[in-house]
Amino acid sequence: MSRVLYIFRMVMFFAVISLLGKVAFMLYNAEEHCSLQNTFGILLAGLPLDLSLAALLTVPVWVVTAVSLYYPRTPLRAILSPYLVLVLLFFIVVTVGDIVMYHHWKFKLDASIFNYMSSPGAAGASAPAVYIITCISSAVLAALVAIIIAVMMTPKRMPEDRNGVSRTNFLAIGALLCFTIWGISGHRCTEASAYEFPHIVLNHAAVNPVRHMLHSLWIYQQAPEKQFRSMDDETCNKLVDDLYPGHMDDITDTLLLTTRPNILTIQLESFGASFVEALGGAEGVTPELCRWMQKGVNFTNAWSNSFRTDRGTVSALSGYLSYPTYSLMMEDDCLGRFPGLASTLTAFGYRTDYMYGGNSEGMNKRKYLLSSGFRKVWDINDIDVPEEERDAWGANDSISFLRLYNMLTSRTDSTWYFAYQSISSHEPWNVPYHRLDNEVHNAFAYTDHCLGTFLDSLSRTPVWDNLLVVIFADHGSMYQLDYQHPMFFRMPLLMVGGAVREPKRLGVFVSQSDIVATLLAQMQIGSEDYSWSRNVLSKNYRYPFVYATYPSGMLFADSTGVTMMDLQSGCVVYSAGKEDDDRVLRTKAILQRSYNKLKEIGL
Repeated sequence: MSRVLYIFRMVMFFAVISLLGKVAFMLYNAEEHCSLQNTFGILLAGLPLDLSLAALLTVPVWVVTAVSLYYPRTPLRAILSPYLVLVLLFFIVVTVGDIVMYHHWKFKLDASIFNYMSSPGAAGASAPAVYIITCISSAVLAALVAIIIAVMMTPKRMPEDRNGVSRTNFLAIGALLCFTIWGISGHRCTEASAYEFPHIVLNHAAVNPVRHMLHSLWIYQQAPEKQFRSMDDETCNKLVDDLYPGHMDDITDTLLLTTRPNILTIQLESFGASFVEALGGAEGVTPELCRWMQKGVNFTNAWSNSFRTDRGTVSALSGYLSYPTYSLMMEDDCLGRFPGLASTLTAFGYRTDYMYGGNSEGMNKRKYLLSSGFRKVWDINDIDVPEEERDAWGANDSISFLRLYNMLTSRTDSTWYFAYQSISSHEPWNVPYHRLDNEVHNAFAYTDHCLGTFLDSLSRTPVWDNLLVVIFADHGSMYQLDYQHPMFFRMPLLMVGGAVREPKRLGVFVSQSDIVATLLAQMQIGSEDYSWSRNVLSKNYRYPFVYATYPSGMLFADSTGVTMMDLQSGCVVYSAGKEDDDRVLRTKAILQRSYNKLKEIGL
């Protein structure tokens, strides 16, 4: 076998694996779009990315093969086999992982997955053991087959070049590899070139998962202030200063009867507006929440900041923005360097506690909660739950809500703030409740039933008289949605309790991160430490909008419409309402400024 032919075969080998992976991705994740035309279309659109990656992975092979031109006895297979084993293991694991995880997460696998490697048990709780074993076995088998083929394709030694012609041809092949890495069309090869389809799943299918992972790893290793720069800092700061004005402690509407109520925040797991009929969601799933929306202050245009509990908790309880590539909760170096509602209230005499029905060690939650000002964190280890009454995540909601009720009604301290997070409205959807046939709807109906029972019981006790209950979601649910659907980010936000002045509906744009500043303003407490949190009832809140992030993109919504951008390609993947380039510009400015600010908190 000639050296040129060997290099050509290796490039084609890597490219064919990419093409097969895309076909598998289509069959597993885009069955409704898996026509012959669409499949051929995504293969063709993504081919430049596949060839670019194939050429990149072949460069080390070319270098070793080039050495054999001068040293004919070079043991080619012995030298290249370890490289081929490692690169193909990485290639296959990423490809199979992308196929499998996209089915659940709806975004391309990227370096953000490493944030959650410290909590593999939590990730596994969402899927049956048989499913996990099948996925791992498939990846191992595919990697084994690919490794055997690649190693057997590699000659033990190359023949000696006697006339010098092979050297010239081989150097030309090296130049061709570099050209292919850059882009076979003559233009730099980027993910944006693969975004040709009206359905986002087809665009994601066209993107090479291994190249996407390598690109995200390259971005993640950069200093935060060097990531996602799209304008000079002066322009960026001016745009963001207009969006997040200071001096927002005034109130245009008094929601409370007292400035020092006892406070209970209830964070509902995955409880997006798509399950709440009063917010345009599914009918009949959450009648209790809808009933209580008639009794309190109902923010009908509330949006979550992110896609995961670790991000949503920090946004809601620390008034901070979310990040597509960082989980602040998991970054030990920055814990305690940004504000927390519990810490602020502690300074005003509040006793602070947090309850979670699962294991609070997961995703570094306990460290974050304690560093943000909570005196005590209660979790599954503090709740006496028989093993047969636990679910995949811990104590189900009926048990933890009952424990919460008992703790609140037996308190002797006069001023307190208690935070609670539910757990049961999450995969694998196994709950001790059977009102609805749809298992997903039924799980949310169960949490809704537990919430209604809890509020009804608490409202009949003296605790209710001076109590403000703030109810919100940590993020939305992927059920029948994806991140490119704005409804995923819509959420309930409700204030009820004896401390609420009167029921009302407020349609102002409010982000999850705005809860802190809006609440503190009602309590006549300054929120100057919360630079990303806005009091939405301030006269200075002149430009209402919401901003959210997810691993592969960002959302910006205002009165003119909604724009969603893909992070790595830079493409607008969703636009509704008025076409407005200013929304794109503002989205980029907030992203850039938020990464600049990370240096201030130790990242």
